[in-house]
Amino acid sequence: MRKTGFTLIELLVVIAIIAILAAILFPVFAKAREKARQSSCLSNVKQIGLAALSYSQDYDELTVPSYLPGNPGAYDNWYEMLQPYMKNTQLLYCPSIKTRYPGYGWSYYYLTLQAGAVAYGGTPTSLGQIQAPAETVMAGDNQATLPYVIRWDAASGYQPAPIHNDGANMVFCDGHAKWYKIPSDLTKDATLWDLN
Repeated sequence: MRKTGFTLIELLVVIAIIAILAAILFPVFAKAREKARQSSCLSNVKQIGLAALSYSQDYDELTVPSYLPGNPGAYDNWYEMLQPYMKNTQLLYCPSIKTRYPGYGWSYYYLTLQAGAVAYGGTPTSLGQIQAPAETVMAGDNQATLPYVIRWDAASGYQPAPIHNDGANMVFCDGHAKWYKIPSDLTKDATLWDLN
């Protein structure tokens, strides 16, 4: 009479099949998880854009400056000035980045710098100066090691970071938000960062 049960070979075959299925499915689950983080981040960026536009309504159509000089050695950054409009500090942290810095940068070069300004805490831009608001970047994912600001050119070191599936979320001056693959037109075309 044969004993019921599995032989060692049968158990090893079952374990091998489970391992193969796990190897196939885990990357799929990881990609789906990152896609969910990307959607959450896009929502954050959109809320930041709406807060910035609300700020502009209260301040004579001026964009929020990247920072304002405060007490000696202290500054009010753009995201601190938007806090009354966001009312939630969690919006500033990208779910895909674990850092103590905000995960988003402000397009300081075109929205804050003006002729003669030497620091990126210069005079804010008027919304009326922006010729193509739907094509001008306001804020978005930035390099985690260089928080607070973003700029399109690689030489600045402030380029958007490919955080979400080789891309970044950006919000534009008209308030719409969009994911861009990097590198792409987002980092090659200066007109997306220009006032014209």
